[in-house]
Amino acid sequence: MTEVFIYALDLFIPTDLTRKEVLKAFEEDMLKPFEFIREIVEDKEVKGIKSVNLYDTLFKGDEFLLEYTVDFANGRIAVKVIGSDNPQKMLKEYYNYLRSR
Repeated sequence: MTEVFIYALDLFIPTDLTRKEVLKAFEEDMLKPFEFIREIVEDKEVKGIKSVNLYDTLFKGDEFLLEYTVDFANGRIAVKVIGSDNPQKMLKEYYNYLRSR
């Protein structure tokens, strides 16, 4: 069973990461979980990632969503790391949370 997904460019990408290891990394450094997924996100044809910033987070019980903004030479994308059995539901809850702020 997949525990952690990446959501980028309207795609849910399963990973072999566990929620526990992502949360432990997040406690050490808020950008560390992104390092686990850098290779998946990075486009080798572009000059690579210029910068990564934590945009926002949502924690609900043992589920979480970490949103990063990733700057490339030619633009910026949002990348979400989602620890949930139902990443679509967690993404919807995150968007509701953003609207309610």
